[in-house]
Amino acid sequence: MSALIKKFNDIDEYHSQHPHNIKQLLDTIRLSIKQAAPNTMETISYGMPAFKENKVLIYYAVNKNHIGIYPGSNAIVYFKKELEKYSTSKGAIQISLAKPIPVGLIKKLVKFRIAEDAKKNNGLLPGIYHELTADIKKAIKLNKAIIDKWNNLTPIQRNEWICWITIVKKAETRKEHLERMIEELQEGKRQPCCWPGCPHRKPNTQKWFSKTKTK
Repeated sequence: MSALIKKFNDIDEYHSQHPHNIKQLLDTIRLSIKQAAPNTMETISYGMPAFKENKVLIYYAVNKNHIGIYPGSNAIVYFKKELEKYSTSKGAIQISLAKPIPVGLIKKLVKFRIAEDAKKNNGLLPGIYHELTADIKKAIKLNKAIIDKWNNLTPIQRNEWICWITIVKKAETRKEHLERMIEELQEGKRQPCCWPGCPHRKPNTQKWFSKTKTK
């Protein structure tokens, strides 16, 4: 990260540094993103507010005379017609500070990015640390209802299921975990019961695991 990029602990802190009128614009953008993608995780990336599933879906940042929205180059191309009234570049949209926030357009951009993220995983969203393995994908895709339930989990919840299945060493135990996951998803459960959580994400245990994601 460049030394010129100011660091913030969270989005609240980023918003609070700006005058009230600009903060209101930022709050509107934030709310629009969360309404379109309630399971996204908020973070600060490259000094900007960012919202992620597997990877960051969208960023935004205050500039001198505009707010920059950064949904990636594919979204800019896809919504070219709707973006004609705005200044754009390869991956950025400029929203004038004197204009209202295009709430509907932002929601479309976010939903496009979610679909794009899912498409990279054959229609299934991954966890925040672990990628989906072939056997988990196969089990989920046997049932359309399970696909929807899976994609409606938060990134952390998906990650916990993947870790709970892949962390075991015995093939028969892994198969049991996989079958139980499908049953519990059908029942509406959102994460493994009595599971302490993915150890791969905990700084104090990372020394025991490879930095590469579980395949």
